[in-house]
Amino acid sequence: MATRKKKVVSVRRQKLKVAPKRVKKPTGPKSFRVAARTILHLGRELITSDEIAINELIKNAFDAGSPNADVTIVCPIPPAEVASLIEMVRDSSETLANVRKGVIVELNNAIEERDLKKVAVDHFDGCIEEIGRARSDDAIVDILERLNYLQVSDAGHGMASSTIVPVFLTVGTDNKVLNPSSPDGTERLGNKGIGRLAMMRLGDRAKVTTWIEGSSRATAVEFDWRQFDNADLQVSDIPIATSRLKIPGESASGTQVRVFPLKSDWTESNEQLGGLKSFIRRLRSPFSAVRKFKIRVSVNGSRPIPTPPLHDSMRGHADQVLELRFDPKGVLSLTDPLLWMKLTTGEDVDSAEEQPRSASAVLRILTDTDGARKKAKKHAVAVNDQATPIDLHTLKAIGPFKLHILRFNRRQLREKVKQDWDLVRRELDMWSGGIAIYRDGFRVGFTGSDKDGDWLGLDAKALRGSGYVVNRIQVMGALEITHRGNPNLRDLTNREGLISTPEVEALKELLIRVAINPLRALVQMEDQKTRQQDLERLVSDGTSTLADRLTLAKQDIASLRTSAPEPLKRAISSLDSHLHFISAQVTKFESAVEKAGEGREEILELAGVGNVMHGVMHELTRTTAQTRELIRKISGRADKDTQELLDKLEQEIKAINVRLRQMDPLMPGARHVKKDIDVERLVRTIASGYETRFARHEISLVIEKPENSEAFLVNMVPGFLSLALENLISNSVYWLAERDDKTVSAKITIDIDPGSNTVSVTDNGPGVKLSDRERVFHPGFSLRAKGKGYGLYLAREVAEYHQGRLYLDASVGDCGGLNTFVLELPRKQ
Repeated sequence: MATRKKKVVSVRRQKLKVAPKRVKKPTGPKSFRVAARTILHLGRELITSDEIAINELIKNAFDAGSPNADVTIVCPIPPAEVASLIEMVRDSSETLANVRKGVIVELNNAIEERDLKKVAVDHFDGCIEEIGRARSDDAIVDILERLNYLQVSDAGHGMASSTIVPVFLTVGTDNKVLNPSSPDGTERLGNKGIGRLAMMRLGDRAKVTTWIEGSSRATAVEFDWRQFDNADLQVSDIPIATSRLKIPGESASGTQVRVFPLKSDWTESNEQLGGLKSFIRRLRSPFSAVRKFKIRVSVNGSRPIPTPPLHDSMRGHADQVLELRFDPKGVLSLTDPLLWMKLTTGEDVDSAEEQPRSASAVLRILTDTDGARKKAKKHAVAVNDQATPIDLHTLKAIGPFKLHILRFNRRQLREKVKQDWDLVRRELDMWSGGIAIYRDGFRVGFTGSDKDGDWLGLDAKALRGSGYVVNRIQVMGALEITHRGNPNLRDLTNREGLISTPEVEALKELLIRVAINPLRALVQMEDQKTRQQDLERLVSDGTSTLADRLTLAKQDIASLRTSAPEPLKRAISSLDSHLHFISAQVTKFESAVEKAGEGREEILELAGVGNVMHGVMHELTRTTAQTRELIRKISGRADKDTQELLDKLEQEIKAINVRLRQMDPLMPGARHVKKDIDVERLVRTIASGYETRFARHEISLVIEKPENSEAFLVNMVPGFLSLALENLISNSVYWLAERDDKTVSAKITIDIDPGSNTVSVTDNGPGVKLSDRERVFHPGFSLRAKGKGYGLYLAREVAEYHQGRLYLDASVGDCGGLNTFVLELPRKQ
């Protein structure tokens, strides 16, 4: 055979021919006619994935009242190889016996690479036997086309032979529209009458076998979609064969839909089956109890693949939970309650109660365009323009619905679950993706995933907002609606979303304004609490580290005092005095931290101590380490070199003392008092504390101020201004030390301009990428290897606290980055 590079046993191509009927000229009034190929266009364009196609067949089983739907896929040979064999048979000029023999050899070779269980093996062996008995090339082609198939079976009420034509063979039938409920009262899922077109997505042919309770025989309908691909034929010109045969199942009634030859390859481990498994797992709403309905999928005779619902433990992992119930049915006046919402952290969800909101309160939120735009301007979030005003009538036209949202912080969750993270992450990846729409308990298309086009705009609004805190990858949600209760929220014909209508647009605005925005606010508040706790730990660890270093330094001094010669004791006493001063300052810091922690003061207060303490820790750690090294060199010596070493050590500790004195304004008792500050003097004082680091990294500092300019005075909290300037200078020092090109002299320029009330800090380091111009000010965002990401955020907060601004100037430096931070300060009145 030709596949596997063997000689092809070919036969003359036998094309399927359909004799066109003679179409008589209409003698009556003129009317539309539907070309046969229209059916193909509908099926190809409306059904865009295998998952959606199989779902349409599964929903037919549900609507038929069946307790289950069994999806059986038998694919012993890759479809591409089957198609190749069919082409070879049609093109072969060999004898029928050679054709049969060649096909059997090729099939046996191909099956060796497949993992098949008994059901699939028995089906394959049966096809081999049929090919061995085939009386024509067409018979062989027919068997090959039946080799790979997908079958959906149910035990529903089935169809009587008299309803085959008016119901099943009528595209766009209104049967389910006129009968929206099953006999048990369950809402029917289908109402467009085009579900049967899903079959052509899966294969070119189909056979539907159905029977009703009490019947002795089943009715079978078989058709070939390829027959419709004829420009000369009308839909009614295509003959559909029906037959009566033995009932194939054991149930009293039911339906089997078999589609073949398969267009997609199906195995137990391929991506195709993985996509179907994910789709079926998310097919039912994970938040509401619905009618029991099992969907069992097996491939090549294997046991049904497991499709468990969302595990209850995942709800416990959520950081925030939102539950919203909207019911306008009983609303007669604006004072009547319209919706009930519960928005809590995950740990408080069981104790929280629903909070009702009246119709007037909801309308006030939705129509507060001015307020929304002011907030949008502040946070850079776009607010949709309403084509038509939202009023009570519009809200009632939406109909009742429920909304469930679980929001996860993946970074924190990873730390919490640790060893189980891989399993939890797979579940999150499976179920997250935004807000899925569930109609009568079944998901609408791929909503709530990366395939839905972000129908609610969660990612778009998160990217435009002040923080990327509520986006689709963090959210697992469900919007639950019904056919009967929400007639104005209609599915697109391709089942991939909702038709855009005034009611749908009002629904989107309602979800964003009333649900998503409060959720985002709660997340930001919780994140701020977490950041404050992190800063508390940072400061606590800092004072602890300082205390440990001081203990080591005191031990070193004590050891030196006992062994040093008399001429050095004066220098040692000076060192000891400095250490006592540092010890007293650390005690003050510990007291400040304790008071700030107990009082739960605002984040800037605690951060002011913590951020500057970080710099002090860096200097003290380096100095105390050098102290111990110097002591080892001093041991047993009392000469001129020893004296020089001690002098160097004293200068180092004096530099730390300067830095420590800068912290005095940051003590809790002084932070809230605004004072007149000479900006130039403060800048020079802070810069003096960096002299050692400037020298160590060979950085030159230039402080510029226009000649003959007036004194630059501002009225601010001294500690806060110190914090902002400290961050900007420290940031420049770090990146200059990390620069790649050390041939260019490192330089920091501080431009003090009383005329514009600005202090600009510029360095000639690598700078900040234009894409990160705003991100560097976001809390937790850092470009440093071990950065905390709070320095620039706090500096900007300080500026805004005093009605000032901090931003990166747009001018690009020599290295292609942005190198100038501009601090605008409030002018002293």
